[in-house]
Amino acid sequence: MINLDAAAAVDEKTPARQTRKEKQAQTRERLIAVAREHFLQHGLGGSVLEKIAEEAGFTRGAFYANFHGREDLFLAVVQSSVDAELGNFRSILESEAAPQERLQRMRETFGNLVSNPGWVLLEAEFQANALRNPEVRSAFLIHLNRRMTEGAELLRQFGEELGLVLRASPEEVALVLAVLAEGLAVRQAITRQHDTSRIRALAMLCFDQIVSLEVVPDIPE
Repeated sequence: MINLDAAAAVDEKTPARQTRKEKQAQTRERLIAVAREHFLQHGLGGSVLEKIAEEAGFTRGAFYANFHGREDLFLAVVQSSVDAELGNFRSILESEAAPQERLQRMRETFGNLVSNPGWVLLEAEFQANALRNPEVRSAFLIHLNRRMTEGAELLRQFGEELGLVLRASPEEVALVLAVLAEGLAVRQAITRQHDTSRIRALAMLCFDQIVSLEVVPDIPE
């Protein structure tokens, strides 16, 4: 006779077998995480794919099963970072704080984007490569368009939820904010100033000029 309780206990202790798709997703995530550190340490041109695969615990074949090459991997790392940044903004949008508080957190989060000049320099290196390589340029434009589309949609949602006033269309504001953050971060990196407070404050000042809360006039009694 089968002991159903014992069988259920075994089932609870036995982890579900991963599907091939789940295993590939984990492999990809691990490669992206290791590659990010390699790119930051060695730059785009100095990173060796074999070393990235080895440190991640995979073979060269496993690497090429997930990525076409260095540029493809770099774009995946960039997209992972962008997804994390957008996730930070979405958590602000979905919070139950007052509009003024959420706007303040929104501008502070934007200010934080200029506080990682090392990563921005890597993006600048990749963009310079895209200018010389048509294939890389095409891939980068796809990434860039997706980035701007998602950013604009998020701004549109903020506008509807908080009553934000944008000084231009969501697409134009997303573009201006992205270029502004990149430019300030590159300047910060070139000057090698460790204190990012000044450039961060400047970023938030610019943010205030194009994003604000709608002012609702008092209704006289």
